[in-house]
Amino acid sequence: MNGQTLVERVREEKRTELERLKSDKALIAATEAALEPSTVLAVVVETERTLESAYGEWAERAATDEAADAFADAARTAGQNADRLAAALDSLPEARDLTAPLDVDVTLEAVAAGLVGQSLVLDGTLLQAINFFVNEADERRADLVRDVRTSVNARLNDGAVALNGLCENDAEWTQAETAVTEVVDAAYADYAETLGAMGIDPKPVC
Repeated sequence: MNGQTLVERVREEKRTELERLKSDKALIAATEAALEPSTVLAVVVETERTLESAYGEWAERAATDEAADAFADAARTAGQNADRLAAALDSLPEARDLTAPLDVDVTLEAVAAGLVGQSLVLDGTLLQAINFFVNEADERRADLVRDVRTSVNARLNDGAVALNGLCENDAEWTQAETAVTEVVDAAYADYAETLGAMGIDPKPVC
């Protein structure tokens, strides 16, 4: 097992959940149906701000230099992303953030859940945000979100690499995989609950 294999396994095992988290309903859930440009950006800003704080804390607590560096880089880019997106708005409306609670105590789980899991579930919403701004003929903001998506995918890759130095046996790889899948499950449960409260079926229309 290695970090990239773990990511591929989770993508396969959680294919249904991840596909729904990148459907057009993902943005409806993220904004609670307030599909306005300012709200779409505000959701991403709030999410990146929350992650900036979480990553910064783990950068100080990480058990290895490689993990600490990965968290520090992630905190820096999350903050930069939030700043750039906020600057594209005249005012920042209130919005929810899309992070799943990280109930982790060790670096291995923090990397798996925070860098790999959070990035996997955020990718779909960012894809739909890009599509939203393309449909609005707002290429400037679409490009801003594309940059965020690129940095989030880099976080995922950095997390996968960091796991290679943290997981020393099959039990630890299983521990890491569990941490990732728990984030996916939590994100999907929130997605389904949010849509359900609005009377929307989270399953795609076939």
